[in-house]
Order: sequence, then structure tokens, then C-alpha cells
Amino acid sequence: MKPFRYFVPTEIFLGPGCFSTLGDHAARLGSKALIVTGRRSARQSGTIDRALRLLPGAAVFDQVDENPDTSVCDAGGEVCRREGCDLVVAIGGGSPMDAGKAIALLARNPGPCSTYFGSDLYANPNLPVIAVPTTAGTGSEVTPYAVFTDTAINNKKTVAGRSLFPAVALLDPELSVSMPRHVTVNTGLDALSQAMEGLVSHKSTQMGDALAIEACRVVKQWLPRAADQPGDLDARANMLYAAMLSGCVIAQSGTTLVHGMGYHYTLRFGIAHGLANALLLTPLFQHNAKFLPDKIAEIARALGYTARPEPAHAATQIAAALHALMVQLGVSPAAKDVGVEASAIPEMAKITFEDKPRTKNQPGQLSLQDIQRFFEQSFSGATE
Repeated sequence: MKPFRYFVPTEIFLGPGCFSTLGDHAARLGSKALIVTGRRSARQSGTIDRALRLLPGAAVFDQVDENPDTSVCDAGGEVCRREGCDLVVAIGGGSPMDAGKAIALLARNPGPCSTYFGSDLYANPNLPVIAVPTTAGTGSEVTPYAVFTDTAINNKKTVAGRSLFPAVALLDPELSVSMPRHVTVNTGLDALSQAMEGLVSHKSTQMGDALAIEACRVVKQWLPRAADQPGDLDARANMLYAAMLSGCVIAQSGTTLVHGMGYHYTLRFGIAHGLANALLLTPLFQHNAKFLPDKIAEIARALGYTARPEPAHAATQIAAALHALMVQLGVSPAAKDVGVEASAIPEMAKITFEDKPRTKNQPGQLSLQDIQRFFEQSFSGATE
């Protein structure tokens, strides 16, 4: 057995109504909370009003946009210090949760946030964080990562640190029923991508592999139902479960080139992060099948490929399984259908190839031509 280390210190609660326990958890972690959230959805759904009733005296920072840059964290850190908060409650999707972690860090460390791109670069541990996901995708509620847009290079960078794991995660499916269908689908595909990438990463673990296969199976079974029956609490709970599992996986293994390439789709063409990743899964995992055929065949089986998994045909099986799921969800596998422009492919490939950390967990030695081919396959929706 390959030796491994596995560390997830977050206390996880999953179930309808668990959000109502927020005040109890906050009381043992701090005396005044800063609620970090996005500009619209959590307030429109009434979740922020509920949080304020559970957290008397809390301050609110609701300036987090999708794919935020670090300036929002700098502003939030200033609010946290000024208000004398000693706890952060992050409510929303991956962006508010990531921003909440960074704000908790900046409350105890001098800014700006961009100083801390990298791993464990801060001297003082951050404030405790309670994470409340209202989407089911990033798994940020159980990871030590916070991802932001670096506007200087128009790419994504990560702040990471052992203490950035949230202390508590409250996974209440009642908070996710208001997600629009396209958000449900896109975030669910993000959870799938993370689980799949964690399985093939150079840093994968046997424990993480078991969680990742379970996440793939749950996404296949429950994401179509969550998309088509938004009020189904079983479907919503299972998708929160899958997203959390995918977070536990990448907290140890990190992600692979899928994420590194997908960031370009998001930043250049405004494609939602989870969908951007999904559009790259088929070409990358057909490539991965050359190096890890047993694992790829197992993923195909978890995604509903009904024939007996055959490593020799893993590339064909994974493509069939992924395309079948996307068709079921009403998603085209061709990036051209959501606005990606062919003319951008050479530059995206060049930047990705030169950004060596993006390939550190990726199986196989890749050339510039390989990466360009992956983009081209994703653009057309073709398989090998």
C-alpha cells in the first residue's frame, strides 16, 4: 500500500434544518461573527436574515462577487478588524466561502491578501470559520484552499494553509433548493470534476480514491434529479454530500490540469467554473486512461457505464459515460456551443503549458501540442 497522510479537521453536519444550530456553534468559537456572503442570492432567499437572528450582533460583509479577486478580501479583512469580529461565518457558494477564509486570515495578519498566494505563508493562524454552502460543488467547506483571480496575470491563484480548514461545516439541503437549474448542474459538475481529478492526481490516496468513487456514483444518481426536481431534499442532500466528499478528496490530492485549463474558459469567456471543467473532462480522461486504465474504467462504471469495466477500453468507456451524463443534464460536450472561440486556443494552450504548477499532479509528460489538442477536442466535443 502506498503510504499517505489524510487530514480533514472540519466538523461536518449534514441534514435538513442543521442551519438552525448555527448560533450554538458560533457561541463556542467566538463572541462576534462577521457574516461573509455574496451580493444577492443569500439575501434574496432570506438566509442572511435567518443568520442574523441566530447571531445577534453580527456584522455583515456582502460584497463577494463570482470569481472574486483579492481586493474584496482586503476590504472584508478591514471590516472584520474594525467591527472587532473574532469569528467568520461564510455563507454561499465557493466564492463566499473562499473569501471568508481569506478574510479570517487577514483579520490576524497584515495585508494585502495577494501576499499570501502559496501555502502557509502567514505567521498567525486565522480566525475560526463556519462554512455554510448553499450550492453543491466546490467542497470549499472542507478544504484548506481559497482561490482568487490574480488580476495582474488574469489567472487563478490559491491561498492555502493548514489552519484555513473551516472549523464547522453546516450542510443544510433546505438552503440549496432555491438554486436555479443551471447553477445546480454547473456546481454539480464541479464536484464531479474534483472527484475525478483527485483520483488520478499524483498525490491521490487510497482513502481519497474510495471517497472519490463514491462522489462520482452519487453525482450520477442524484444530480439529474436535483436539476429536474429542485425541491427534492434527498437529491439536494446527496449533492451536498457529493460536493463535500470531493472537497475531502482534493484537500489531500489537489486538482489536475482540468482545473488549470478550465480557468481560461471562465476568465476569458465567462463560463461557469464547473461547466468549464466538465467541458475538459473527456479529452483529459481519455489521456489519463493511457496511464491509469484501471482507475478510469472504475470511474466509467461509477458514472453508469453498464458493461463490465475493461481497462483496455477505458478511454472509450469514460468518454461514453461522460457524454451520456451531459446529454441527460442537457449540456453540450462542445465548448464552442457555450461561447469558446477557436482563435483563443493557441494562446490558452501556451499560457497553460508555461504555467508548470498546473501540471504537477497530472499523469503523463505533456507537450504544448498535447494541451492544444485537449483544447481542440473540448472545443468540438470530439473524442479520440
